[in-house]
Amino acid sequence: MKVGFLFGAGAEAGYGLPSGGKFALEIFRQDTTEIKELFKELREKIDGSTYYAASWLPDDYKTKSVSSFGKTVFEAIIKDTIEHNREKIIARINDFDAIAKEEEGKLKGSYSKTYTQIVNEVLGTPLKNCNMKHEISFIDYFNEGNKLFESNYFSSLLKLYKTPGIFEVNTKYELRKIILAIFQLQIGALSENLTRKINDGIFKDKDDSIDFLDDIGDVIQLNSQSTGLAGLEYVMENKTIELNSNGDLILSFARNIIETIYSSVLDYKSLIDSNWHYLYCPKDEWAKFCKINIFLLSVREYIVRQLGDGARIKTDGYYHDLISAIEKNIIKTTTIATTNYNVFIQETLKQDICFLNGSTDIWYDPYVNRLGKKEELSKREQHFLVPLIFTQSGTKPMTSIEMSKRYVNMYENFKKSDKLCIVGFGFNKDDEHINGILRTLIDIDDKKVIVIDLDNGRGNENFKETIVNKLKIYNEDNLEIVLVGYDRKVEGVSWLDRVRYL
Repeated sequence: MKVGFLFGAGAEAGYGLPSGGKFALEIFRQDTTEIKELFKELREKIDGSTYYAASWLPDDYKTKSVSSFGKTVFEAIIKDTIEHNREKIIARINDFDAIAKEEEGKLKGSYSKTYTQIVNEVLGTPLKNCNMKHEISFIDYFNEGNKLFESNYFSSLLKLYKTPGIFEVNTKYELRKIILAIFQLQIGALSENLTRKINDGIFKDKDDSIDFLDDIGDVIQLNSQSTGLAGLEYVMENKTIELNSNGDLILSFARNIIETIYSSVLDYKSLIDSNWHYLYCPKDEWAKFCKINIFLLSVREYIVRQLGDGARIKTDGYYHDLISAIEKNIIKTTTIATTNYNVFIQETLKQDICFLNGSTDIWYDPYVNRLGKKEELSKREQHFLVPLIFTQSGTKPMTSIEMSKRYVNMYENFKKSDKLCIVGFGFNKDDEHINGILRTLIDIDDKKVIVIDLDNGRGNENFKETIVNKLKIYNEDNLEIVLVGYDRKVEGVSWLDRVRYL
């Protein structure tokens, strides 16, 4: 039996490798001083007498200042986050208690008392009795946000905040900023929903023959300065809190919650989309060219540093399960593809991997629209190169012959497989370049696909319906769902055994 594999970010979560929103936060927290120096070193290697330097780069590129993204981009990030993820923000904040329980568990043992114990002791009532829904509520337009006030944990934070004698002045001020930021982010998302409704339907009735009525654009615009920017800036500070008192534990607990909320909804892809094209015009937009270059180099450096020498990465996960099965000749693979950027999968499985979104070992030359190893691309002439990551945000790399061949080969090999196994992949809108291939394999090529993901109490049927809708497929019988525990098993059976026998 030959099986094709596709691994997403969820396949690496158990290894402790960076992924998702936490990944984004850490990138923007990085000090770019070293990366700027690296960029300058690359600049020095470029021969100023070449046609490349004369036609592609500004005349004084050797001496021009080099800049990177700063806090000014935060406003654009939060604006895009609220605009594109408003429903997700509302849902996450409405799920405050679930987030808080998980964060309380992570803090267990770091202080002599848990957050719940402090609530019981200070407020003189169990956590379950903390409920502010009768004391605070939004106007009817924002009724969806009132679930927050039913949250026991959020209500308890409000009660603790107004209780005298718990916090030092600075600690109380920090907690105030966190609570206010949660409100602002939620109100921003609720306001964006309302704004969309108004702007999309200003007229209840309209005479379509009066054409100038169509020229009335958006009449309401949100002020991103007051809808989450302060919270994002606070989270980016990444302060360390020493747990020496009840107040410290409460503050640390609240900070972890707001970081989790932001990391789960943050949309930084628009930043890439709006800046990627500056890779192609350094002569006219040198500062912006530098910023996107340095950002991509920073991302690569962060990923590589997280992996380190591999010594801290545990040897128990999906990749190790698969290599064990391959070595025992239990499973034969066709193509193994991944949307992740690090080369840990290749080092573990010891075979060629199809990196669909690029990797830390693949570089891109915008000047000639070519991909490859850094040494290959620089063999004839030194150019500015960037690591090939976030390719779904840059269309030109997807048109390079190297990338085209990679996708075609993957598709042809998947088509020849007896079945496909997809592990930890999100099937999101930004993955449509991959979703389209999977859709063809399922609906047109009649290929059986098994999706492996973590069981979060969703149930196979509900999860299957979600995937069907995301993939927009008709041939649902070709899709099988296997939801596993953290041990990668379902009812004591390994995920790979399910793949073999389904």
